[in-house]
Amino acid sequence: MNDYRNPPIVEAVCEFRFSSDTPWEQDLPDRFYDAVRDHFPIRESRKGQSLEIKANATGIEKHTVETVDIPVFFTKDRKMLVQLGPRALSVHCLRPYPSWEVFGPTIRRAYEIIDSLTGGIRGFDRIGLLYVDKIEIPGETVRLEDYFAFYPHLGEGLPEEVVNFMVGCDFAYNDRDICRLKLTQAMPEKQNTLAYLLSTDYFLAQKDTVRPEDACAWVEEAHIKVKALFKGCITKKLEEIFDLEE
Repeated sequence: MNDYRNPPIVEAVCEFRFSSDTPWEQDLPDRFYDAVRDHFPIRESRKGQSLEIKANATGIEKHTVETVDIPVFFTKDRKMLVQLGPRALSVHCLRPYPSWEVFGPTIRRAYEIIDSLTGGIRGFDRIGLLYVDKIEIPGETVRLEDYFAFYPHLGEGLPEEVVNFMVGCDFAYNDRDICRLKLTQAMPEKQNTLAYLLSTDYFLAQKDTVRPEDACAWVEEAHIKVKALFKGCITKKLEEIFDLEE
């Protein structure tokens, strides 16, 4: 997300959940695969669940949960993938994260293909851009305030020895969007390090407030917000570990 030589990103995901009036024909995955197979040649499927809720004037009339096959399309190196759920599209980028200049256009292309194949997206229940960063810091003990500007604050009346923690905040944007920030401890992959997971989940909190033709612009704006928020969470000392590019 930022311009680092060793970015801590382990996964980035952009997800679109389309409104119930968006056409979604049964052969859509086959036609989508025909359109993307040059870049995503590996096709597999996963099991997922589809939840349908019907409501009336007095409340929920009934709800059903159905197990469905979810098509997944991978690049040759399996570092990027596209997933089609029931009226849902998600584009995933796994470590090593290339750059937004690669990930952003991939999202746009997948969205535009779906828009074309469905005959036009009608609206959105949700759009989200999620980054998960795994940050490993050398040492057996770490003063969090040396590396993070977002961390748990412990008052004088609390024990100093912390064995685990989870902190989170929801930030509001544009009277429409939310960015959910979480920091937790994690299992380190390297010896003599301590590890932390920082997740930044920016999403459309009010359905049908973004027009289909503005969806990709929304994603670009979300990326700017996420990038700024990540920058605000860390200190210069932590940036040195990521090796900031000049």
